[in-house]
Amino acid sequence: MTEIKEVEHTPNDTTSSDAPPPIPVDRFWIQKLLQKHPNPNARRMDKALVVAPMVDQSDLPFRLLCRKYGSNLCFTPMIHSRLLLETEAYRKKFFTTDFDRPIIAQLCGSEPDTVLKAAKLLEPYVDGIDINCGCPQGIARRGNYGAYLLEQEDTLLTLVKHLVKHLKVPLSVKVRLLPKPSIPTSTTVAADGAAPEDEFDIPKASLSLYSKLVDAGIHLLTIHGRTRKQKGPETGQTDWKTIRKAVDLFGDRIPIFANGSIQEFDDVDECLNVTNADGVMSSESVLEYPPLFYKIPQTPVRTVGRVQLAEEYMELAKQHPPNEGGQGSGLKCMRVHLHRFLHADLQGDIELRKLLVQTKTLEALEVALANCKKWHGNTNHDVASESLSWYVRHQAGDDDGDDKGETKEEATNVGEGAPADEETDVDQGMENAACLFGGEEKGDY
Repeated sequence: MTEIKEVEHTPNDTTSSDAPPPIPVDRFWIQKLLQKHPNPNARRMDKALVVAPMVDQSDLPFRLLCRKYGSNLCFTPMIHSRLLLETEAYRKKFFTTDFDRPIIAQLCGSEPDTVLKAAKLLEPYVDGIDINCGCPQGIARRGNYGAYLLEQEDTLLTLVKHLVKHLKVPLSVKVRLLPKPSIPTSTTVAADGAAPEDEFDIPKASLSLYSKLVDAGIHLLTIHGRTRKQKGPETGQTDWKTIRKAVDLFGDRIPIFANGSIQEFDDVDECLNVTNADGVMSSESVLEYPPLFYKIPQTPVRTVGRVQLAEEYMELAKQHPPNEGGQGSGLKCMRVHLHRFLHADLQGDIELRKLLVQTKTLEALEVALANCKKWHGNTNHDVASESLSWYVRHQAGDDDGDDKGETKEEATNVGEGAPADEETDVDQGMENAACLFGGEEKGDY
C-alpha cells in the first residue's frame, strides 16, 4: 500500500518550453491494457467492461468486488483536484495497490494548472487520467466542472490541451450529450447560418465538440448518451445511435466507451452491437449488482444473491477501510453500498431499513446484514428469483427518487440527500470532505 504524497512543483513545471512531447495516441492502448491485466472472470475478453467513477461509491473494496465478478477496468471515484492538493486528510484517502489494476483516476476541475498538479500526484500510480465532464448535479455547476464544462468549449479545450501537453499517461474525457440551450431564440438565425436554438441539433452539436476533443489529443472518450438535464424521473433512454456516429467518425483514432441504459448483460451485448464501442461502462446497475459482467450468466436466473454480495463487500471493506485509503467515507460509504445491494429487502421491512440507514457503528451494520440473511432463511428466499430494485426505482414511478416509506432524513443518511457545499471547511466535518459532496452525484444510470 502506497500513500499518495504531495509533490513540490516549481513555477516552470507546467510551462517549460523544454517539456517532452505529448505521449502519442495509440488507438489500441485500451486493448493492450486489458491484455496486460486480464480478468479471467470477465464475460468478454475483447471489450472493456467498466465500473464507472461514482462519488463515494466506486471505492476500493467495491472495485475489488466488481473485479471478482467480471469487470476488467475500473475508474476511481471523482477526485476533487483542489482538495487533493490542499487537504492532507483528503489526500490520505488515496493509496495505490498492485492488485487494483487496470485503474483510471477521474478528476474534476476547470483550472488547468490545478487539475494538472492533481493529475501529476496520481499519474505514477494509475493507467490513465480522466476529466469529469459528465456530472449533471448543481454542485458541479457551482464548482464549474462536470457536464457544465461541455457548454464552455474554450475552457474545456484549454484544459484538455494543457493536460495532453504535460501528462505521461493517457488522457480520457467522460462526456454527455450537449443539452438544448435554456433560452430559445426561434426567430434568430446565427451568423454562420446554423439553425435557431429551438431547433438545436443535439447529436450534431455534441459530435462537433467531440471532434475538437479528439483533435486536441485525448486518448479515450466515454460517452453517456444523455444530456445533463436527463436525470431522476426524466432520465429516459440513452441515445446509442449518436454514440455509434461518434465511433464511426473517431473510432479509427481513439477507443470509445458507451455509457447508459445498461440494466443486465443482454443490454451490454446489444449496446456493443449498436454502437460498436470498445467497451461499456455501468454505474447504477453494477452498483446494485456487481456480477453484471460475470462470466457465469446471472440472467434470467441468478446464482449470486444480494446478501452474499453484501457480505463479501463488508469483508473487503474491513480489509480495506474506505476512509483509510479506500477512497470512500468509511461507515457511510459501507452503509450506502448495503442500501443498494439490499434495496428490495428494505422496501418491505421498515425496521431493517431503519437499522441500516441509522446505524453509527460497524457492529450495528453487521447486525442489520445478519438480520436480513436470517429473514431470507426464514422465508425460504429464492436467490434465482432476485432482480434489480434500486436501479428501476424511477421506472416504477417513484417520482421523487426516494424509497417507499423512507424519510428524507433516512435518504440523506445513505447518501441520497443534498451534498456538503464545495467550500465547506474540512475541519467542520472530515466525513463530508472525505466523501467529497455527500451523495448528490448519483452516477450515470
